Amino acid sequence: MKQFLILIGLLCTISLSAQITYYEVENGDILDVFALERLKKKLSEKGQVIHNTISQREAQDSLIKKVKIQIIESNPSGSYFDPFAVHRKRIGERFPIEEFLSSDSSGLQDIAINGKPTLINFWFTSCGPCVMEIPILNEMVTEFDGEANFVAITFDRTSRVEQFLKLRKFDFDHITDVRPAIDKMGVQAFPMNVLLDKNGVIVKVYGDVFADRYNLSALIRKMINEG
Repeated sequence: MKQFLILIGLLCTISLSAQITYYEVENGDILDVFALERLKKKLSEKGQVIHNTISQREAQDSLIKKVKIQIIESNPSGSYFDPFAVHRKRIGERFPIEEFLSSDSSGLQDIAINGKPTLINFWFTSCGPCVMEIPILNEMVTEFDGEANFVAITFDRTSRVEQFLKLRKFDFDHITDVRPAIDKMGVQAFPMNVLLDKNGVIVKVYGDVFADRYNLSALIRKMINEG
């Protein structure tokens, strides 16, 4: 009987000391797993709901995961709409970088993307998910240290981007104020990341890069090593 009570006490101690996981969503609310699932169920009326862990931290006996929730909207037929599908159809085609360099206000008139892998990031300054992934994008710039090109394209005016860059580091080359070219390409979902090979040909199209960050780095490294 005494051993039984000791065992019960030990199990209770383990239970009390176990780390509880919570989830921080984009508006700052902290949810337990049940509240997170209720939120996802509510949002599922609009389409397929997925969440990705962006970062995590410990707080006393809890683990708090910062998550990004995404809704993949469905079309009238009931199938899910992928805003990047139209761009994935362009895989194997050359990326028309010259169309994004034609604006006198772009702030970047001459960039050679041939000879190195290139990551093109479509973003804008008030796009929360765009801003959220900037630290990861900066890590990749540091990782490849000139062995790859990194170019950010936005419809925001040059002055707006310059003001943003005074407050937040974003180590890409920047092409700004090119809404006509962005609209012509049909970019409607942000962020969008497009990976090009050494010849400027589209290899991969991503939304944000949170989930694919390490696979993306491995692919860039492979292209660099291919000579």
